[in-house]
Amino acid sequence: MGVELSMLKHFCDSREIEAMHHAYLDTLDNMEREVRLLFELVHRYYLDFDKESIPREELLGYYDLKYPKARNRDMHLDLIAQAYGSNLSVDLMREHLDQLIERHHATQVINKLLPVMEGDKYGVLADTKVDIDNYIDLLHNPPDSLAVPIPCELSVQELIEQEIDDAGLPWHIKELNEIIGGARRKTLGLLYAFVDSGKTSFAMATVAHFAKYLAETEDIVCYCGNEEAAGRLRLRLVQAIIHWTRTQIKHNGKEAERLAQEGGIHRVRIFDGVTSTEQLDYIAKEYKPHIMVIDQATRIDPPGKKKREGVEKLEVLFPWFRKFANTHDLGLLGVAQGTGDAEDSKWLKLSDIYGARVAVQAALDYAIGIGRKVNNPIDDDLRYIHVPKNKLADGNEGKIVCHFNKYLCQFEVN
Repeated sequence: MGVELSMLKHFCDSREIEAMHHAYLDTLDNMEREVRLLFELVHRYYLDFDKESIPREELLGYYDLKYPKARNRDMHLDLIAQAYGSNLSVDLMREHLDQLIERHHATQVINKLLPVMEGDKYGVLADTKVDIDNYIDLLHNPPDSLAVPIPCELSVQELIEQEIDDAGLPWHIKELNEIIGGARRKTLGLLYAFVDSGKTSFAMATVAHFAKYLAETEDIVCYCGNEEAAGRLRLRLVQAIIHWTRTQIKHNGKEAERLAQEGGIHRVRIFDGVTSTEQLDYIAKEYKPHIMVIDQATRIDPPGKKKREGVEKLEVLFPWFRKFANTHDLGLLGVAQGTGDAEDSKWLKLSDIYGARVAVQAALDYAIGIGRKVNNPIDDDLRYIHVPKNKLADGNEGKIVCHFNKYLCQFEVN
């Protein structure tokens, strides 16, 4: 506890130190309750008051304000007195903080493995890799509050090469390239449509086209699903690459395999059962994809132990997606459901994204809606592609009408 109290003293001495290191404490769920209460007290003080430090008498007064009837008052006051009496240097405090984090993650691993050592469980050891990865991430990718901002100093020529000349991977619809340009790294897009309107087929046609351009490279496209089985998705990808029906594939499997390989299917990795940000992090680190598709993106559980639903979930999840794309240097395309109002609509709006709120829309670089009219059998195969959000290329909206061949995962413009 002495180390924690020394940290508390440094937090009180410097608003900057508190701001830089408070996020680390959220990762330590085994800190004693009474000590954590004091860290939260200091954090709330800095939120409430524009002060650069907290003198002891000021903290005591703030404690009385927030906890006027605290049952453990004597214990809290004694802990505060111990904290202000400590004399640990800032550098040594940071070393102790790293030690606390390592001890915390080691405890997590040990607690998971104890039932295995006692013979009560098995199959747990592999799961501890996630805990170790999280620890390593914390060292190399600290919380946002610890990240040191670095100004962009690219020359005009470098900006031209990076932001203008880099066309990205071309979409399977030529007109879409003219609206938003190709799919590029460090971008976040969302593809959405009402049920059975062809959004997964559109995503597969997109991945198939990307694979063609990556066939002779070392780059990878990762397709992360949580709705359909991976085998079924891979079959749809084969159809999208070679333009064959299921019957044609069944009767000539060897030729289908050869054509699929020529078309770049070896540059695509398909996963199912992906439901958490931890799984996405693992896939990004392991395979280092150029592009990642998440189907359905809104079903991913956001980071943290707190259970979030509805608007609160999306407000956390989509900003995380944006940071994720930047951190791993990949282009991220999410796939999501449209609302009930999108069922019989041509040109979908941003408000037609299921559960859409400002946090979702603001995080996106672009959005692609797939509309469909369901009450006219003659137009049953028509799809209305609308780009209502576009921060790329010239930033224009765009509308495209195309025919959808559901048997081949093809979208064709007349």
